[in-house]
Amino acid sequence: MPGIDLAYLERLYKGDRARIAAWVEIFLEEIPVRLEEIAQCVQRGDAQGLAALAHVLKPQAHYLGAARMHEVLVQIGGRTQCEGMPSCAEAVAELRSLCAGIQDELRAFFPG
Repeated sequence: MPGIDLAYLERLYKGDRARIAAWVEIFLEEIPVRLEEIAQCVQRGDAQGLAALAHVLKPQAHYLGAARMHEVLVQIGGRTQCEGMPSCAEAVAELRSLCAGIQDELRAFFPG
């Protein structure tokens, strides 16, 4: 099952493949940094920081048409607020896995 649907980006950039590719390149550069920040929040037990990062990543998931990634980010945000850090372990692991798959898909669509 594909993790992304680039239809939103295509509409946003009116099919301009160069602009879409530029946005994708930025995402590919930033996502490893964000995942490292998430790992640091988990290590420190920083639920508020984790919730903030999940919130920051939701629009990117939306732009990519990454529905499951978006769902997991919503879960992380909600769980950190209501249940605390331990309840997020599985969701954070799934997020890492989803992001790896999305990165692979994007690199296949936009080979560097």
